[in-house]
Amino acid sequence: MSNRHPFVCPKSPVGRPIQYPRDVRTVRDHLRRHLREEGQQMQHLAAAWGVSKHTVYALFNVDRPLPPQHVEASIAHLGLDDFDANELRLLAAREAGWQIDPKYLITTP
Repeated sequence: MSNRHPFVCPKSPVGRPIQYPRDVRTVRDHLRRHLREEGQQMQHLAAAWGVSKHTVYALFNVDRPLPPQHVEASIAHLGLDDFDANELRLLAAREAGWQIDPKYLITTP
């Protein structure tokens, strides 16, 4: 049984399903997924982050948390809704080492 879920990209010319893992674990994985859904590449974040295209690729390949400024700029660039934006912010904070207690988070029934 595969943990991949088919996703049909709305901008794909042939409507071929794109396979992405359900258990996306890092902020970078989430950003890649959102970029793929929008039909963009990582280099499109360069203008939003105020860095060169090479630096975007370098920041995606280092083993340290993304700065909050980059997370916020990515949210604004991709035009994410509140749910996806807060999910990305929470995941980024946890990756940065913040001890966030889930009992203080608002849950919906």
